[in-house]
Amino acid sequence: MRVVGKKFIIVLLIILFLSGIGQVVWAGKWEPFQFRGNERFEYKILLEEDEEESEVIYILDIKKSEKDEDVFEVTYTTKGTLAKDELGPETAFGLWGVYGISLNMLVINPAYAFFFSQMDLKEGEKMSFFGAGIVKIIGKEKIAGREGFICQLFSAEEEDKMVAEWVIDPELALPLRSKIFEDDELQSQIELIKYLQY
Repeated sequence: MRVVGKKFIIVLLIILFLSGIGQVVWAGKWEPFQFRGNERFEYKILLEEDEEESEVIYILDIKKSEKDEDVFEVTYTTKGTLAKDELGPETAFGLWGVYGISLNMLVINPAYAFFFSQMDLKEGEKMSFFGAGIVKIIGKEKIAGREGFICQLFSAEEEDKMVAEWVIDPELALPLRSKIFEDDELQSQIELIKYLQY
């Protein structure tokens, strides 16, 4: 009976050890904007202004050039609708001129991007960043067939006031979803609807 008990304990310890290693291996740091190339991101963007919601599709397509293997062709596409009276000079430069928000701030504010190179992405992780805010990783979510960590940024002054939320797959250069809040109200959201590798 003692031999069976010892074997059980040894097997249990091995399982616990291996599952602990699995957690460490899965936990990692994310470096935004580190693209691989030969990939396509397609996002749906929801914006709210003056209690009116608008939807835009944004596509980022990165393909290796056929002429030079060290060169990539990058295509940006923005699709949306505008009323006739909204057509003007801004329209020629993409819908961001019309909507008045920069895409990089919508995807991930560069001021916050450095947070993720400092912290391990694993459930339950919490980190305070020099009075700029507190990031909490509360779980995982699947978006567009990819799984990512739900990372919430809270105000440094009011720990229960959420400023932004991202769902991050450490293998991709951009978040699966990004939400920006203002006074506890969702201000804007960008969410991956399709990701392809060529």
